[in-house]
Amino acid sequence: MVDPITAVSATLATISGGIKAGKQLYAMKNEIVSFFDGVDEAKARHAKKKNSIFSGSSEEGLSTYLDLMAARDAEESLRELIVNSRGLSSYTELQNIRKEIRQERKAAEAQRQIERQKRAEAALTVAVIVVAAIALFGGMYLFAIYMGWLSF
Repeated sequence: MVDPITAVSATLATISGGIKAGKQLYAMKNEIVSFFDGVDEAKARHAKKKNSIFSGSSEEGLSTYLDLMAARDAEESLRELIVNSRGLSSYTELQNIRKEIRQERKAAEAQRQIERQKRAEAALTVAVIVVAAIALFGGMYLFAIYMGWLSF
């Protein structure tokens, strides 16, 4: 797995070069999505490490903090680049699109969780029905032997 900060730095350089070359933002949508995914991943890693009950003042904690700072700096650089070349409204629009994408991803993840829960419940229901059927037929077989209707 690629370090998110390395990916963010490379993507920022690509976006910067594209904007300086006169490319439109929508033409670099994959790079922009990749950039924000890397920033979000760095933020999530640090939040996870910070909130972990096993976290301490370890090297990894410092590393995630420095990654978070680098991600914030890269995000600020992108903001300055877009504001200086396209204006503040373009950056605001980009942030709104980013928020919508994040909400759609959360909704999709919630839907996957619900579907996973439904599959687990269905499997449990089938298992209970099978066990109940085995117990019923086993009981009927033993009762038939007890009554002498079947010989063992």
